[in-house]
Amino acid sequence: MLDREIEKHRGEILERWIDGVMKGYPEETAKFLRNQSDRFANPVGASLREGLSELLDGVFRGVEPDELTSALDRVIRVRAVQEFSPSAAVGFVFDLKDLLREVAKGPGADASGSLDALDDRIERLGLHAFDVYMSCREQMWSIRMQEIRNQSLGILERMQEWREKRAENPEHAPRP
Repeated sequence: MLDREIEKHRGEILERWIDGVMKGYPEETAKFLRNQSDRFANPVGASLREGLSELLDGVFRGVEPDELTSALDRVIRVRAVQEFSPSAAVGFVFDLKDLLREVAKGPGADASGSLDALDDRIERLGLHAFDVYMSCREQMWSIRMQEIRNQSLGILERMQEWREKRAENPEHAPRP
């Protein structure tokens, strides 16, 4: 049965999936993310590992995509902030299909119909991942917009203070 074969190779599948995600980063960054195991020194790497592990287990168990939002968020939020394109930010979900197909082709694997069910779960998870990515981007732009608004208000307040001081002290006002 495919489920047993996949479960038997879970660790290998997860490591290959993590490596695939890491390839999207510059070489030095990927090396750091892979090799630094301290979650405080490498919170991004820890989030990637934890999130991908939870997602993999969720796909195997048939968990609904909306129940995996937290795990998706851990992986995608960093990618959204780093301004990955939408396809690069969520494409890792679909890479899992190829990894599972490779396991299904292995000796002793019987993939009769099980791959179709896994493909369906992965595709639904991928669509949900795009929703999570868009939500992260919207939050990021909202924060940026609020920061710009706060800076603009600060400038206007300082200008108003300057005008009031100039009106109170006309001898310091610029002459024509």
